[in-house]
Amino acid sequence: MLKKLRSGHWPIFLLSSIGSIGNLFLPIILVRLLSPEDIGIYKIFFLHLSAIPFLVMAGGPIHSVFYWVGKGSEERKKFINATWVLTILLSSTVLLIGFPLKNEIASHLDLPYKYVFILLLTGFFTCPTGHFTETSIALGKSAFGSIFDTLFEVTKAAGFIFIAWKFRSLEGLFLFFVSILALKLVISSFLNHKYNQVGLETDKEAIKQVFIYCLPISLSSCLSFFVEKIDLLLLSGQLEASSFAFYSMGCLVVPPLYLLEMSVQKVLIPSLSKNYILKDWNAAGESFRKAISDIGLLIIPSIFGLIIFATPIVKILYTEQYLESAIYLQLFAFSYLLLMLPHDSVARATGNTKWVLKVYLLVTPIALFGAAMAAKYVGVKGVLIVTILIKFIPKFLGLRLSKELMNWQWKEMFPLKKLGIYLGICSILSLACIISKGFFPTDVQWFLVCGTGFAIIYLGTVYTLFKQGRYA
Repeated sequence: MLKKLRSGHWPIFLLSSIGSIGNLFLPIILVRLLSPEDIGIYKIFFLHLSAIPFLVMAGGPIHSVFYWVGKGSEERKKFINATWVLTILLSSTVLLIGFPLKNEIASHLDLPYKYVFILLLTGFFTCPTGHFTETSIALGKSAFGSIFDTLFEVTKAAGFIFIAWKFRSLEGLFLFFVSILALKLVISSFLNHKYNQVGLETDKEAIKQVFIYCLPISLSSCLSFFVEKIDLLLLSGQLEASSFAFYSMGCLVVPPLYLLEMSVQKVLIPSLSKNYILKDWNAAGESFRKAISDIGLLIIPSIFGLIIFATPIVKILYTEQYLESAIYLQLFAFSYLLLMLPHDSVARATGNTKWVLKVYLLVTPIALFGAAMAAKYVGVKGVLIVTILIKFIPKFLGLRLSKELMNWQWKEMFPLKKLGIYLGICSILSLACIISKGFFPTDVQWFLVCGTGFAIIYLGTVYTLFKQGRYA
């Protein structure tokens, strides 16, 4: 068993889960140590930090190492070195462009000048510090690369909590962050050279080929990021820091649900690719339906739970100071429906990756316009609703493409019976929970008892029904 957990995708999944769960609970602790205004600035800082790799396209070369490792040993070394050099070059544009414009950036983002300075430095460090981990995983050293990143995430979280607890200083937290990123870059560069033979050897032709390969993928990822985060990016410049904290905390990301979707996709895409080559449309449809069913098994009850128990969840996670976040959490819960629709799996499995770029070239301006109009005419809640609805556009277009490429009928693409069972059970349990609310002295007690009962009864009922084989 231990040997199995040390191989394949298990080290990546298990260790990345530790980091993801840590990042989920970190804000829950920080809201108890920092003011809402500081939390708002914290969220704005990391929102824009997450955008930087997409803007300068520095993430593309790193993730492309999984493609270049398939080359022969000499070619592999040349191209992996090229990904490292290109990552450094692209990341350097953050400093080359950012520092001369730092005053304008500070004014536009409504961040203190000192935080913009730190933001630019961390933006430069972010992608190069990830090259060692991705290269190690691509070369088959999954545990080695994943452990390194997990240790960093644990150190970061522990440092953040200690500084917030001891000094109540957001500036100290950011300075600590940029310091350990700089240290991580030094250590990871050394390890990358020692264990993966990655250096700064420059082969202009190899760098050019890596850039050409990465360009459409990087552009697609950049556009996709802005479609996903357009509400946060827009509102971060319009709301006061404390109000933005309430909004962003309501947009609660539950890492296990995203990891579930990613894990299912990693199994689905190779299966679709194989069946597409064999023209086995029935087998492909079965894999597609199973993927939706497996994701829906946990996504559907999670949506019901987040909507019904939003207020006590906010109280437990963020304290009563953040009760304004509850309505945003209820609305944001509907966005989890998007995870159930693997809209680009068929496109990627059949080599139609340019289609993904075309779709996001279409959707991005729609998202920008829609979010801007919503902010102007219907308010903050309207922005969230509009952006969620716009995100369904690429999902629908992707499903239509999948239908055409795989010769499916619409009804063949969805496990309607299973989804109906999930919805039916959740609806009954939700009604029971709402009716029973008056029997509890506080809504927190109601959530702890009924939420636990909801989960146990739901999973037990689904297991019993499917064990009988009637709904397989």
